[in-house]
Amino acid sequence: MSSGGWKTIVLAGALLAGASRPARAQTFASEAELVEGSQRYKSPQRFAFELTFGPYRPDVDGEFDGKRDPYNVYFGSGQNLLIRGELDYQFWHEYGTLAVGLGAGYFSVTGTAPVSDQMGVFSGDQSEMKVIPMNLSLVYRFDYLLETRKIPLIPFGKLGLDYAYWQITDGNGNIAVDGMGGHARGGTTGWHVAGGLALVLDVLDPDAAHDFDEDLGVNHTAITFEFFHSDISGLGQSNRMHLGDTNWTLGLLLEF
Repeated sequence: MSSGGWKTIVLAGALLAGASRPARAQTFASEAELVEGSQRYKSPQRFAFELTFGPYRPDVDGEFDGKRDPYNVYFGSGQNLLIRGELDYQFWHEYGTLAVGLGAGYFSVTGTAPVSDQMGVFSGDQSEMKVIPMNLSLVYRFDYLLETRKIPLIPFGKLGLDYAYWQITDGNGNIAVDGMGGHARGGTTGWHVAGGLALVLDVLDPDAAHDFDEDLGVNHTAITFEFFHSDISGLGQSNRMHLGDTNWTLGLLLEF
C-alpha cells in the first residue's frame, strides 16, 4: 500500500476516535447528573406529625395546698401513661423551622370509688378518671445544621395554650355524682412550655430515607425527647380541677 493510503487510514481512525470521545464523555456526564440529582431530591416540607408517650400525674392535689390530697387517696401516688399526638403546619423555613401545632392526648387512671355521701368511705367499685388534654403551640425547630451540615440533632422548643377535659366515672361507668348533686366532669384552661432534642434517623440509612421521601413525601424521621411544664389550673379562674404536670416524653416525629 502506498504512503498516501496509510495516511488516509490513520486520518480516518483519528477522526473516528475524536468523534467518539465527546459522546462517551456526554454519557458519563448524564449519568453523574442523574446520581447527583437523586441525592438532591427533596419533596416540599410543610407539615410535621409527632406521637409521644410519657408518664403523667395530674396536679389535682395542688389545688388544696397540702390540706387535702383526694387524688392521692383515691388513685394513688404513681404515674400513668399519657399518649399525645400533634400535627404542625410549618410556615417558615429560614435558620430553622417555625410552625403552629394542634395536639391532643389521652390519660386514664383507676382507683377505688368513694361512697358519694360519706367522705373518706370507700365502696367496692372501681372509679376511673379520664383526662383529654388539648393544646395549641408555637413550635420552633433548629434544623439549620441538619439542612446545611447534615448534623442529625435538632433542638426544639414549644410554647402555647391548653384546655383539658376531665371526667370521673363510678363503678357502673356513669359520670360520678357527689352528695350535693354535682357531676364529676368539666374542663380547665392553662398554658405550657417545653423543650427537647430530636435525633434524625435518616443518617442511619440515607438510601432508605431518600426512597421514603421520593415515594411517600416524608422528608425526615426522628426520635424525640421532650421535657415539659404545664400549668393547667384555669388561667386565674377559681374552682377548677388542676391538671398540670412537669414531666418528660419520648416520641416519633415525621416531617412531610
